[in-house]
Amino acid sequence: MSAASISKQHFVIYGILVLFWVVFQIFSANALGFGWGFIPFVISLPFVPFILVWLGVQFMRHYRYIRLGPNFSEHLVHCICTCTLFCLFVYHFVY
Repeated sequence: MSAASISKQHFVIYGILVLFWVVFQIFSANALGFGWGFIPFVISLPFVPFILVWLGVQFMRHYRYIRLGPNFSEHLVHCICTCTLFCLFVYHFVY
C-alpha cells in the first residue's frame, strides 16, 4: 500500500467516526424520551476507549511527522482531525 492510500483511508475512518458520533449524540439525546435510560452510555463504554486510544496514537504519529518536516500540511490536517474527534468523544462523556 502506498502512503497516499493509507492517508486517504484515515480520512474515511475520520468520516465514519464523525458519523458515529453524530448518530450516538442523537441516540443519547432521545434515550430518556424513549425510556431507554442509560443504555446508550452502557453500549458505548466498550467502543469509546478504543476510539480514544486510536485517535491519540494517530495524533502522536502525525505530530512527530510535523516536527520532521515533509508534508507539513497533510500531517497538520491529520492532527487537527484527530484532535477534533478526540475532543468530541471526550465532550460526549463529560457533557
